[in-house]
Amino acid sequence: MNEFSRLLLKYRQKRKMTQKELAEKLSYSHPQLRGTNTVTLSRWETGTTEPGATKKSLVIRFFAQEGCLDDVECLEILDQKYRVEILEILTQVFQKRYQYIIGNSPDFGTEGYRVLPLCEVEDPSNSIDLLLDIERMSNVPGYYRVDHEKIESWCRHPATLGLIVQRKGQQLGHYLMIKIHDEVAEEIAYRRRGQYEVDPEDLCSPETPGTYYIHALYGSNPRIAAILNVEAYRHFLRHYDRIHNILIFSSRKDGAEITKDYGIRRVASGVDPEYGIQWYGMLSPVGEVLFSEKLIRGIF
Repeated sequence: MNEFSRLLLKYRQKRKMTQKELAEKLSYSHPQLRGTNTVTLSRWETGTTEPGATKKSLVIRFFAQEGCLDDVECLEILDQKYRVEILEILTQVFQKRYQYIIGNSPDFGTEGYRVLPLCEVEDPSNSIDLLLDIERMSNVPGYYRVDHEKIESWCRHPATLGLIVQRKGQQLGHYLMIKIHDEVAEEIAYRRRGQYEVDPEDLCSPETPGTYYIHALYGSNPRIAAILNVEAYRHFLRHYDRIHNILIFSSRKDGAEITKDYGIRRVASGVDPEYGIQWYGMLSPVGEVLFSEKLIRGIF
């Protein structure tokens, strides 16, 4: 029995469903799962056969929508897969594709790194200043218009995921995403509102369903960037029922190109009239990001 088989079995047993009942639900959940029957499901559960990555992605997304992640055992199966196996996948992705958010500091494997909340480190003011410096340097002069006070206020909001990676006390990477109302996210994605024009009333509480806007990501080497992204995926798993979408607004072409392979849809693009740079608005349902076909193929 493989991990996908275990997930199937745990889901069905927790809900006291027969194989026939689950097969029927899956069959009606998506056109590509139509025709799923008890024979097929039995073979999947025992690991005799496995569906392809597309069907696996659809099955897991269906489970998540039906509350699978509220079950401790189901959540543990998925969390373990994301925590362990995505790290190497994403490290290789960052090595090959991302040019502007990755540095070239030495990679020490998985040893010695600490992931900490951004605003709970020994000197959060210094960590925020470093984040600001890196974000300003990675954009054309004057384009990045967020100040220390705004970043600090975002970090202290209870729904924010703000992280840094340290090794021997040195800050080597950061990740910041804030939870905003869906309508605000759509305005940003389509450039009807500036990406930095997020006010306190635009933020969602942890309990309010909304959109996570990935505002900043930097790793001084590919592994550090991957470590931070793994934590983001795990956050999505743990809070799945209170997240509608994932938003990225970027002027980085490499990011816009590769994210489409991992469930992020480009919904709009254009040229900033003031700075003359190309921008990309990317907005997708969290299920498409968290359970993208390419990601599921790599971990199951």
